[in-house]
Amino acid sequence: MIRINRETDYSFRVVFALARAGENARLPTSRIQKEMNIPRSFLYRIIASLGHNNIIKTFPGREGGVQLARPAMEISLLDVFEAVEGPIQLSDCLSEDCSCPLDSPCPVQKSLRHVQKILNREMAAIHFDSFVPASEIRLP
Repeated sequence: MIRINRETDYSFRVVFALARAGENARLPTSRIQKEMNIPRSFLYRIIASLGHNNIIKTFPGREGGVQLARPAMEISLLDVFEAVEGPIQLSDCLSEDCSCPLDSPCPVQKSLRHVQKILNREMAAIHFDSFVPASEIRLP
């Protein structure tokens, strides 16, 4: 079964919450945790991954919080996915160092590579601003 893991799903929620708050809005992590129903055990790891990959900026201290590192229109589902899980790879046979025992080029590998390219392209085309109608954007 191909499935986005729980940490990635929660990461999408963090970025969505920040996109919904509006450009340059800074939210406390406690608010995101509550509004997006994210367990604390995941939240800090997610914040670290997203911060390390320039999806969000973190601000420590009492008046701190997190905000998007760039406009929501510049952050795609693929950006967030790769920040948490790394590049999409549908099969081990698509890795550079795979030694396939079948004849090359393998028709299955060729088809999987095609599907993977489509998935990458589609996820890269979906940006977080598209999830938030202008009327829904709210400031903290």
